[in-house]
Amino acid sequence: MGEGSRSDRGGRATAYGRTYLGRHNGRVRRLLPVLLTLALAVLGLPLTASAHSQLISSSPAAGEKLDQAPTEVVLTFSEEIQAGLSQVTVTDGEGLPMTDGKPVADGATLTQPLGQLHPGAYTVTYKVVSADGHPISDAISFTVTEKATSTASSSSSSSATSSTTSTTTSTTPEATMTTSATTTSATTEDDGSGGAGMALVVGLGVLLIAGLGWGLRGRRGAD
Repeated sequence: MGEGSRSDRGGRATAYGRTYLGRHNGRVRRLLPVLLTLALAVLGLPLTASAHSQLISSSPAAGEKLDQAPTEVVLTFSEEIQAGLSQVTVTDGEGLPMTDGKPVADGATLTQPLGQLHPGAYTVTYKVVSADGHPISDAISFTVTEKATSTASSSSSSSATSSTTSTTTSTTPEATMTTSATTTSATTEDDGSGGAGMALVVGLGVLLIAGLGWGLRGRRGAD
């Protein structure tokens, strides 16, 4: 009786254990999709946080040395930025501002016009707001070398030479026309003076002949 009772109890325990395990596995299977979803959401949080817009390129590039002074700074971001909320400052080595006007945003590109740059180091500081409202700010630097001075001087000399040539070309026809007009006027005056002189000589000759004729007639009458 004792041994049979123990066997029955062991069999019941085994059956109960199997039933419990079966129910537990069923619950785990039902919770598995939920757990997987939560795990993916947790793993995806850093990816979402790092998906904000960021600077991917610039012109001039960071640390670039230029032999010709740029006329603008172009910043390109990974995502579109909000127009009207962008700020760009460009300063020289003494901290003086070198921008010329406000920055212009076009999608993911931001363009800042510049004034006249001289050789030296420059710092570009920007602050923009991405399409999702996340603010982005940073700074880059570039350098304009001494060669830019000679380049600018050469350009100025070329411009001066072109201007002189243009002035000479434009004034030469006017001078020629003025000289021609003066010559023509002088010739006309000479012609007029010569004609008046001839008329005076002819008139005097006529008067002289008439006087002689009257004199001869008077003598004949007296004889």
